[in-house]
Amino acid sequence: MAIIALILLQYCGSIIKTKFQYMKRSESFANNSVRNAILVLEYLAKVDHPQNLSMISKALGMNKSTVYRLLSTLEESYYVSQNETTKQYSLGARVSWLSSRFLEKNEICSVARPYLETLSQKINETIHLGILEHSGVTYIDKINGREAVIMASRIGGRTAVHCTALGKALLAFQPESKWREYVEQNGLPARTENTITDPDQFYKELAKIRELGISIDNIENEEGIRCVASPIFDASNNVVAAVSVSSWIINMTMERVQQIVPLLQSTTAEISAHLGK
Repeated sequence: MAIIALILLQYCGSIIKTKFQYMKRSESFANNSVRNAILVLEYLAKVDHPQNLSMISKALGMNKSTVYRLLSTLEESYYVSQNETTKQYSLGARVSWLSSRFLEKNEICSVARPYLETLSQKINETIHLGILEHSGVTYIDKINGREAVIMASRIGGRTAVHCTALGKALLAFQPESKWREYVEQNGLPARTENTITDPDQFYKELAKIRELGISIDNIENEEGIRCVASPIFDASNNVVAAVSVSSWIINMTMERVQQIVPLLQSTTAEISAHLGK
């Protein structure tokens, strides 16, 4: 009997192990499918024109059959649209709906929007609202200024932390251990000749921003563009977002920055107050 019991136990254990391995493979497959679908959507969001199957496959380094299955599934749910004549793919209307729902439900966006509009009327420059997300800045709102045509940023788009006014304003108020963690994981790659690429200088810059409450991108991310940003705090005094003002350096002189700073800080203070600070 003991031998039979041992055999049954080993048999059951083998079945459980096999099932567990199958479940892990299935889970891994599912995760890869979701990840690849996201890559397809993000690629279509980045490109300026509709793309055919070969273009998407080549750009993402995936085989055509995999990309086709992903596109077909996304098209069924209206997240991707295919032109019947050209057979090219672009983002579908459902993406716009998803984005609008996010903005409607995001407290920071709904609270900040009227204050951003008031600020825009006073300064007539491009304004961004951004959050720190996975070692990058995500734009969650934008109001175009008089030079809107030159600003390539989009709501939902992402940009670097270390060379943008938004990013530095967001990171400066994190624990200093996060500063070093960011540098270790992402480095400080140069975007222009003004980008701060030395870690010690970068840490000093963040300390200064924390002290003054104002961050400046002095042509560090894009040639010819200067930005100034101020953080937004929640009820627990944590930085949850930041607002920036951007323009060509011919408009955004350092004198102009000094004029904008009080208006910008007043705006972020009001938003912070309505978030419970």
